[in-house]
Amino acid sequence: MSDRPPDQTPQVEPHPSDQILSDLWDDPPGFWGKLKAVQNDAIGKRLLGTGFFFLLLGGSVDSLVMRLQLAVPENDLVSPQLYNELFTNHGSVTMFLVILPIFEGFAILMLPLLLGAREMPFPRLGAFSFFTFLFGGLLYYSSTLFNAVPDAGWFAYTPLSGPQFSPDLAIDFWVLGLGVAEVGAIAAAVEIIVGIMKMRAPGMTLVRMPLFAWAFLVTAFMILFAFTPLIIGSLLLELDRGFGTQFFNPAAGGSTLLWQHLFWIFGHPEVYIQFLPATGIISMMVPVFMRRKIVGYNWIVASLVAVGFLSFGLWAHHMFAVGLPPIVLAFFAAASMVIAIPAGVQVFAWVATIWRGRPVWKTPFLFVVGFLVLFVLGGITGVMVAAVPFDLQAHDSYFVVGHLHYVLIGGVAFPIFAGIYYWLPKYTNRLLNERLGKWNFWLLFTGVNLAFFPMHIVGLKGMPRRVYTYPAGLGWDIYNLISTIGVIVVVVGIVVFLVNLVYSHFRGEPAGHNPWGGDTLEWASPSPPLQHQWSIPPIVRSRHPLWDQQNLTSGDPANERLTRALAAWPLRWRAALVTGTSDAEPEEIFRVAGPSLWPFVAACGTVAIFGAELLKLRLGAFAGAAIVAIGVIGWNWPQPAPITEEEEAAFEAEHDIPVRVGGSVAVARWGMGLMLLFTAIAFASLLLSYFYLRVENPTWPPAGVAPPALPFGITSALLASVSALAMAFGLRSIRRGSQTRLQLAVGGALLALAFGMAGLILELGRLPFDSKLHAYGSIFYTLAGFVAVVAFAALVMGALTLYWALKGEYSARRHVPVLNVTRFFTATAVIWVINFAVLYLTPRLT
Repeated sequence: MSDRPPDQTPQVEPHPSDQILSDLWDDPPGFWGKLKAVQNDAIGKRLLGTGFFFLLLGGSVDSLVMRLQLAVPENDLVSPQLYNELFTNHGSVTMFLVILPIFEGFAILMLPLLLGAREMPFPRLGAFSFFTFLFGGLLYYSSTLFNAVPDAGWFAYTPLSGPQFSPDLAIDFWVLGLGVAEVGAIAAAVEIIVGIMKMRAPGMTLVRMPLFAWAFLVTAFMILFAFTPLIIGSLLLELDRGFGTQFFNPAAGGSTLLWQHLFWIFGHPEVYIQFLPATGIISMMVPVFMRRKIVGYNWIVASLVAVGFLSFGLWAHHMFAVGLPPIVLAFFAAASMVIAIPAGVQVFAWVATIWRGRPVWKTPFLFVVGFLVLFVLGGITGVMVAAVPFDLQAHDSYFVVGHLHYVLIGGVAFPIFAGIYYWLPKYTNRLLNERLGKWNFWLLFTGVNLAFFPMHIVGLKGMPRRVYTYPAGLGWDIYNLISTIGVIVVVVGIVVFLVNLVYSHFRGEPAGHNPWGGDTLEWASPSPPLQHQWSIPPIVRSRHPLWDQQNLTSGDPANERLTRALAAWPLRWRAALVTGTSDAEPEEIFRVAGPSLWPFVAACGTVAIFGAELLKLRLGAFAGAAIVAIGVIGWNWPQPAPITEEEEAAFEAEHDIPVRVGGSVAVARWGMGLMLLFTAIAFASLLLSYFYLRVENPTWPPAGVAPPALPFGITSALLASVSALAMAFGLRSIRRGSQTRLQLAVGGALLALAFGMAGLILELGRLPFDSKLHAYGSIFYTLAGFVAVVAFAALVMGALTLYWALKGEYSARRHVPVLNVTRFFTATAVIWVINFAVLYLTPRLT
């Protein structure tokens, strides 16, 4: 328990280098400076602003118009077509463009302060994620300019979303616009994972990490595993729509249920991707406003991890009505019920902490309590629909709509508001007005219950979802009217929140460094924080450092000497500390990337690819890919070393820690590992599609189609393997200081992979079947094309590595790019061999 008044918790003292370091880490001024900005506070705030912008467009306006339409029977406020567009937009925007950028914005904004780090590990990747989120949302919304607004629901089920029933551009806007935003979500997830695992303050072991960081760590991994199958599913849908493939056409060997499997492998974890960050925010606030340490820290961590794992085992929870075998229904029903256990563990931990504490009834804590009430109600109805017999009755009724909104608004939106009231004063040094805050809370709490509780009743009375009107006399009238009134109250609550933001910006009370008496590191920094967060990185010896430690910069002599040295050196380049994954002991000092226009360029290229495909300008898509390649190469282009290797060695000798001005080995290892994980998940999703289609078809390949001949396939797979071995030899050579052997090895690897890729392309050109007649040809060419894209990426990386090797840029001390490219070549060879086995060998097993 903390008995310290808020103004007596430890506070970072000013340091002589504060201004020098702030100027060094600050983003450039002006318009071009804003495009180059990479600082975590700038990127985090932009993501938060982007999410709230789309919330006002798709979350508030659309829902209000829909509820006004349903307020009375047989209303004609909007047409059936407009209503379809409204509910499609409302669901799509909320799930893809609102909650996710808000939470990832919270993470990028808060994690360096919470973890005691100066910056996120890949600032330019964070900037890229923001631009892709923004451009993806704008591309999606540009459908209104073409009068082609998506209207097939936020899940875009086939065949409704296929070329037969949606031949215009509407679904292309859905697939391609949201696809850009999905790329941004994955980019931010990589940034979050590496930041949490490798950039924590000395002493902040895994068991001392804030629960906020644990929640976002699990969430970021879930984003990788969930969004990647959705991207693959969207790719297959766009191939059907734009290239005539047959993935979802049952008449040609495809399956409409394949889309549902790929979508809900994303869709159900997506609910927990939104829920877990909310629980992280709640777990930060409950102890602060109870003046008690959190009860059951280890149990909460275990429950976060358990929810992350279990969420991927219940995607067919949404497919109970499609005719799955009873044994499959039983498994997914059981999994849907079991996941309530770890979610309940967190609720019990919060309630136990509240029970033992002394509540401080400020606005953030009101939203915490509101979350607990609403989420528990939503969770109870979630367990109800996990029972197959009940779900078959409630499926596609307003009962499910009520359940979903209790979970997403009560379980997600309320923690978001709590987080804003709690943390915004840290960045503005202004407290939000308490009276307006309480009005904000009570309006939202009352409105949510008025709007969504009646939906459970009207759903059980038989009202289906996604209907634009209904006849009178069915007993639905009064419940729909109450729901409409509730939504109006919610909108008024949001308006009060916006008024509070504006009012407090000009007339809010000064916040000070720790207005709530918080226990975590961010409350030790000044308000607003320094550009570089910490001149002297803190040393952590407790889960509640501000409650348990008298001083944040001492207590460990070895680390204290190092952290104090970092405040004085270097002062000419952006240095950050890398610590051990589990023990948080210092591992490296590395140079963090600075402001750059290249992430903006790469994001423009990404949206150009998707936009060109939308308009069927295939040459434009290739031009976009070239822009992406130029942008990525530009932002990773080696910069001149600000110090000599002798200066590095001198600091290393004095403080016994490596200095990496050419890039962190540990951070690069994690970054490349996550890139390979993304590639592996994408490949696995394609393999899932292959074997699902094979099981669905009694004859595979179809009658009259022979499996491809083996010689070309074997030769190309062997060449890919040789290229990986050559790169491994080059890495070993440069570690021993031999630049000549590195150059020869990289050149040999490039030749082997280029010949292998040429063989693959020749093989595809001579196959006796194509991709448009049967799903077998569709998936064959898609898998082979995936391998070709991965191999091409490896060739580009290898060519750049050879260029810099010939210029003598690599040495035994500085060769991180060689290490990463070697790993990518190895992964390319593995994917190539597996692809060969699947496409060439498995058809011969039957």
